[in-house]
Amino acid sequence: MAISLGPRDRIKTLPKVNRRALRKYGEFWRALQLVGDALADAEKVAAKATDTRSKRSGKGASAKAGADRQHWSVASPDEISASAKKAHGSLKVMASSAKKWEAELVSREWRK
Repeated sequence: MAISLGPRDRIKTLPKVNRRALRKYGEFWRALQLVGDALADAEKVAAKATDTRSKRSGKGASAKAGADRQHWSVASPDEISASAKKAHGSLKVMASSAKKWEAELVSREWRK
């Protein structure tokens, strides 16, 4: 009869390096999830935002010091949405790579 070890017991039986690698991988995966949540929130905010700037300025508010003396620009809701979607796509690629290489990342020690 084989003894079934729970997840906590299995972690305790791993060498110290592997436990550290497993913990680091868990932290890395949690960070990916937090970034994904933040991007989803950014997409929601961009969907609700309205563009109240004048349409004559093109992309964003004027970055040049002109008659209205603006020295900085604000992204339009469309620019925010497009950037968030692009970042979300890159995050999906990173997450799929992390899953693909999970065994390798967990088995090796992470550098400090």
